Amino acid sequence: MLEVSESKLAQYSLHFLNETLILGEEAFTQPEVMLEAAFTQLAFSKIDLEQQFEFFHETNIALNEIYTYAKAIFEQNSSFLEQSQNIARHLHSVSQHPNIKSGELFIGLFENCLLLNEEKKIIAIVKIDEKEIFLDVKNDQNQMIVNGIDGINVKKINNMAIIVDMGPEQPPAVFMKTKRKEDIIYWQERFLKIKVADEYYHKTDLALTECKKYILKEENYSNTEKLGLLNKTLDYFRNEEEFQVNHYIETVFEQADATQKDILINSVKPYETVISDSALEKAEKKYKRKIKLDANIEIQVNIQHIDQIDELIEVGYDEATNRKFYKIYFQDEM
Repeated sequence: MLEVSESKLAQYSLHFLNETLILGEEAFTQPEVMLEAAFTQLAFSKIDLEQQFEFFHETNIALNEIYTYAKAIFEQNSSFLEQSQNIARHLHSVSQHPNIKSGELFIGLFENCLLLNEEKKIIAIVKIDEKEIFLDVKNDQNQMIVNGIDGINVKKINNMAIIVDMGPEQPPAVFMKTKRKEDIIYWQERFLKIKVADEYYHKTDLALTECKKYILKEENYSNTEKLGLLNKTLDYFRNEEEFQVNHYIETVFEQADATQKDILINSVKPYETVISDSALEKAEKKYKRKIKLDANIEIQVNIQHIDQIDELIEVGYDEATNRKFYKIYFQDEM
């Protein structure tokens, strides 16, 4: 858990990336309260903290540019402006592609951040590709004045990363978010050059995602069957130490035909792994538990075993009204 409510924006700089690079020439300090709050929201509000990354390099970690620049800032705050310019130069060098938009680059050094209740320094890097029109409404001597302002929406998802100083004996922890999936190659692999810190978490998360995607897209299953298979999938991951795709299919899809098995194997075979409990906990929050009906009615289902779903929910067709129906059995109202 990351807590930044009491954090302090110690220094920040702004640069502009276009075909040519415009470097900010000043490291700003002590921003006024509203501006600091806006920058804090820009840096942290949309960051993905469920997946941790780490810097790497094929031969020598010191050759990873962002790792080296970040370590220099953590070791000597006075180098912030120089290193933030280096970060901007590096991003500009890997952004030479027509699909990568120009925009502002915010780099901030935050102090007094709490990660797992330990005080940390954090470098935030946010690339802002788009601006929006805002209305600035003022009351000037009982006369309303409205101006249009071209500005930055601090709540919007941007390409962003935070680098956490874990101390001199440990490598920095990295968390990131991209605006679009297609930005991952240039942002994660070319700019930050980071890899997943916990491979078990990463593969378990991908396996659960692909299994869920297959179940929801399979047209041969009814909604109740899909709910049952999703819950049975979660049961499999709860009860097993390793994810093995053939064993998973035998356990969950007892009546799957050869074509269905081939689709599943091709989708999730690369993600066979030791099962991560934290990735499973994340998936349990996102797995579908609702049946949506065209009458603007949703049925919320929290059942772990497929047999219970078959016992408690019955699907039928009423010939008199020419409509489908669900019949739900229960003991008591809550």
